[in-house]
Amino acid sequence: MRLSAEECRALARSAVSMTQADQAEAVVAATDSALTRFADNRIHQNVAETDTQLSVRAVVGTRIGVASTNRLDDAGVAACCERAVASARLAPEDPGFPGLPSPEAVATPDRTSAATRAFDAEARAEAVRGIIAPSARRELVAAGTVGVSDYAVAIANSAGVDVGMDVTDVRATVLSMGVGPGAGSGWSSFLGISAEQLEPRTLGEHAAETALRTRDAEDLDPGVYTVLLAPEAVADLMDFLGYLGFGAKSFAEGTAFTSHHEGEPLFSGSLSIADDALAAEALGLTFDFEGQPKRVTPLVDAGVVRGPVTDSYYAAKLGRENTGHALPAPNPYGPMPLNVAVAPGDTPTASMIASVERGVYVSRFHYVNVEDPMRVVLTGMTRDGTFTIENGKLARPLKNLRFTQSALDALAGVLAVSKERSLVGPAEGGATLVPALLLERWAFTGQTG
Repeated sequence: MRLSAEECRALARSAVSMTQADQAEAVVAATDSALTRFADNRIHQNVAETDTQLSVRAVVGTRIGVASTNRLDDAGVAACCERAVASARLAPEDPGFPGLPSPEAVATPDRTSAATRAFDAEARAEAVRGIIAPSARRELVAAGTVGVSDYAVAIANSAGVDVGMDVTDVRATVLSMGVGPGAGSGWSSFLGISAEQLEPRTLGEHAAETALRTRDAEDLDPGVYTVLLAPEAVADLMDFLGYLGFGAKSFAEGTAFTSHHEGEPLFSGSLSIADDALAAEALGLTFDFEGQPKRVTPLVDAGVVRGPVTDSYYAAKLGRENTGHALPAPNPYGPMPLNVAVAPGDTPTASMIASVERGVYVSRFHYVNVEDPMRVVLTGMTRDGTFTIENGKLARPLKNLRFTQSALDALAGVLAVSKERSLVGPAEGGATLVPALLLERWAFTGQTG
């Protein structure tokens, strides 16, 4: 059984007191996780792990060193603290380092579920049975995962920071596939705090129905089309925008689109994006890895570029407020948004489809890579449910399509935003809360075969 948040806080405070440096910070992460995998309509793997990691950041002048361990007896903690100090003494000076941050009030809502903690191997197996059943009944083959995570994170530093929080989450995925020539595939996923929210058969039905609908997929000529992106596809766009443009490091270095367009109406006026770890639907921690409160941070406000998110280092460097988005040290990426939320619109997804005379519906993307970070030009392919939209209805299934498209250009042409939103993500510290988006232009360059 893992350490509680209070036990993690005590361990973090102890590590700080043992670190002989000008300043010290300790991060403790205790995790109890389990994962059930299935393929070919049967479970083939069940794994579980319990671990606690301690990371110590030592500051000597403006030199910084970090060491970590999962050996938590007194000797192991002391050795970790000594290694952090030794590393700091060998590190180059960083004149821009502002010092570790002081404590601020942090809201820690209850983001745990007894149902998730009780979601043991037998319960996960029963969930898998429900997910598989719709595929097996239709002579399809299902593969996927059902996983749970129960973790606590605590941060303490020598300036007085002392915070901790318990969190649970559950995630399930399923890929349903046909067999033989012309076979189709369908995907469905779930992410939430409580296992009580998971509806295995509903998940399996959606994937199986999509697999049947995508049989005998047809070609589509390359070109620019109106597209309706389902939430999983929208989440990919948000992840890349966050990684490439909404963090303070790339902003400060001038390598982000936000560096050159802050305050400009770069996107459609119907698009608003924020990082919001405090939303009722959000998962994960409400403080960052320096123990600072995560603040609701507008990134795009009615099409106008805002941001970026900051941590204590980049807040000082840029002369801005610390928005509470530090990642664990050492961190080559700088602060990052982990709870991106796209504001909902007022149009049901069904009405969005009905409004399109000719276009393409995309369930999700696969193997997306960056071609141009400044314009957020992405290349990848569609997967597991791509259809033409003809006269307001989903029509012909399409073979998976390749695309090369600037996310900035595409999001400048938002025609509608759905009122429904979904949580999408790996459930590792956060998730993306996104609607479906109807976009005027999206460039498809060919088929994947």
